[in-house]
Amino acid sequence: MTIVLTITLPLFVLILAGYVMAWRGVIDGPGIKGLTSFVYYIALPLMLFHLFANAPVREAFDGRYVLIYLAIGVSLYFTGFAAARWLFGCSWQEQAVHGFGTSFGNTVFIALPVATGLFGKAANLPILLAISVENGLLLPLAIALLEFGRAREGALLQALTAALAAILKSPVVMPVILGAAVAVSGLKLPVLADGIIELVRGATVPCALFALGATLAGLPLSERFRETAFMVVMKLVAFPVLVYIAMTVFLPDLDPVWRACAAIAAAGPMGANVYLIAMRYEAYVARASTGILISTTLSVVTITALALILGP
Repeated sequence: MTIVLTITLPLFVLILAGYVMAWRGVIDGPGIKGLTSFVYYIALPLMLFHLFANAPVREAFDGRYVLIYLAIGVSLYFTGFAAARWLFGCSWQEQAVHGFGTSFGNTVFIALPVATGLFGKAANLPILLAISVENGLLLPLAIALLEFGRAREGALLQALTAALAAILKSPVVMPVILGAAVAVSGLKLPVLADGIIELVRGATVPCALFALGATLAGLPLSERFRETAFMVVMKLVAFPVLVYIAMTVFLPDLDPVWRACAAIAAAGPMGANVYLIAMRYEAYVARASTGILISTTLSVVTITALALILGP
């Protein structure tokens, strides 16, 4: 248990530090924005590119794993989408964000370091495949539905165009694609480039977690906690449980490390992109931010417990 706590607790201590520093006014809005921009547009893309470029994609890729993770993610998305309509009486735009909140997690900055702390480099590829599913497919799905909801004439074309633009502009998706292309081709990065990326990569997770905590301190909160509770329970409990069961039933020959990594990836708290999408489309903002705050706080317990159960 001590080993697991030394992996998980430092992550949440950094989030708490960012929250306290922002709450006390030590770091202000421009400072948070600058740190977040560094992580989102420089450090994170370089880290993901480097991880994928050095992952054993050609030797270890398992399409069945991707399909099962995708199927569970899409199923939960539309469960959240339908629940927002039939249980909570939400509009189409709010349904799209609510579904996104039930299925999109902070896989990069919480699930990835937890999994690699438990299993080492063997965790890189299964976690990265989960990241590619969430950012390459679930994110565009949410944007397509949001665009479809606000478009009138030519709605389908506009929705597809917006989803494609989101993929091409995302600082997460393209580095994954380029890194995978390097891995498949067998090319090796130049020593200088590899050294620069390694230097920046070391700052990515600490800066991202601190920035996340600082951002959470300034998020608006909602009083409609039934909707927030639904998103949080689906994300923290239903997603990892269903993923683990599906991986066990349909892939009995799957490496146990991959099965554990899939559950850990699914157990990550709601990702910051849920709030960013809600802000961009001016829909469900307070409830999305409340969900991120509550799920991040509760994940201290849930993801630690999952690591204790599934860890070596």
